[in-house]
Amino acid sequence: MNKMMVYNRLPLVFQNIACSIEGKRIVLTRYNKQFWEILKHYEERKTWSKDKLLSFRDYRLRKIIEYSYTNIAYYKRWFKECGVDPLSVKRLDDLSRLPVLTKAIVNNNMVDFISPVFPKHKMLTMHTSGTTGTGFVFKTSQKANIEQWAVWWRYRRNIGIGFNNWCAMFGGRTVVPTIKNKPPYYRVNISGRQIYFSAYHMSEDNMPNYIKALEKYKPEWIHGYPSSISILAQFMLDNHIHLSYDIRFITTGAENLLEWQKNVIEAAFGIMPYQHYGMSEGVANISEDINHNWVIDEDYACVEFVEECGNYKIIGTSLTNYAMPLIRYEIGDIAEYDVENRRVLSIDGRKEDYIKLPNGSKIGRLDHIFKDMTNVKEAHIRQDEKGNITFCVVKGRKYQAADEERLNKEIKERLGSAIYSIKYLDSIERSNAGKLRFVVSEYKK
Repeated sequence: MNKMMVYNRLPLVFQNIACSIEGKRIVLTRYNKQFWEILKHYEERKTWSKDKLLSFRDYRLRKIIEYSYTNIAYYKRWFKECGVDPLSVKRLDDLSRLPVLTKAIVNNNMVDFISPVFPKHKMLTMHTSGTTGTGFVFKTSQKANIEQWAVWWRYRRNIGIGFNNWCAMFGGRTVVPTIKNKPPYYRVNISGRQIYFSAYHMSEDNMPNYIKALEKYKPEWIHGYPSSISILAQFMLDNHIHLSYDIRFITTGAENLLEWQKNVIEAAFGIMPYQHYGMSEGVANISEDINHNWVIDEDYACVEFVEECGNYKIIGTSLTNYAMPLIRYEIGDIAEYDVENRRVLSIDGRKEDYIKLPNGSKIGRLDHIFKDMTNVKEAHIRQDEKGNITFCVVKGRKYQAADEERLNKEIKERLGSAIYSIKYLDSIERSNAGKLRFVVSEYKK
């Protein structure tokens, strides 16, 4: 019996205690002495000139390139096959002479990407799914993980959010078991100052309980998937609901914030949400400043924007992960980009529709289903006009019956009793921009 099965069987009070215990563990490991030292350096660099910042970025790039060529088996072959001298890669522009790295390449050569000289006891195993729904399990270092949280907190502190602010979190974790059909539809993490709301129970009938919880705890900060936050906002507008207190900050991540979602959220709460673009792999980080302008965190990662058919693919190079460096890693997202001023205008990635469940709940991002499915090459979820849900899957070479069993388990955990089917395909159709839309719904309202 795994931890989640045990957790799901606990009474409500013990589930809250379990969330707070896990929150305490995260606080102690993530926000340690090293974190505060790293955050201090990141915030000091806010005062640097642009030239000084870019010089620092390129210095970090030279270090990771030299290390990768010297120690990582894949990159030793890579540079030789490309005919590129690693010492000639001195700045961001020099990276264009190297080929692009894809998630599939890394998955198929995983052992050759992990550093044999990096201490194993300082490595962490991370999981991500990303836009295409392909599972990805990789290694990173404790320091790189802490540094990632430091750059994220620099962005948050830049717009006024502090560590003492309570947060209403709308994410993808199933903190409330999907089989539960009675409130409350949230759990409280006291240690992390977080009220974690379920994204899997947001039906019209349940929404008053979400409002009641906000009024009870009065968190000043809302964070999470825009697909979930906008459901809450739309319900408030439709029912003329105004909170008795002010929400000071709304931040979104993991999905692209669509224009209509932004407008609905601002209309309901009276403030415009801030967007953040990042990923577990740590190869890029782009956040909005206090004026809602996108800012590339040049001191954290090397971010390239590669033109292709009128669009700009985002390509990233980690400057922090020496356990398993990722160089020129194709993230799978597209940006609107001002080349002359190196300025991001918008990020056109992770656009998704909703899936509607029989109980009336709308589910936005469902990539957590494929988080550990490393034998799935691609995945796509479609709901037709009658409401039928189909999980379209492109099998990887090692896909077996056990993978299908796990897939069914993950789907049922999130969709409950909803009827669905799994369809295996050779490939999945892309949009005109070359993007795979992970969730597409044609369900008629």
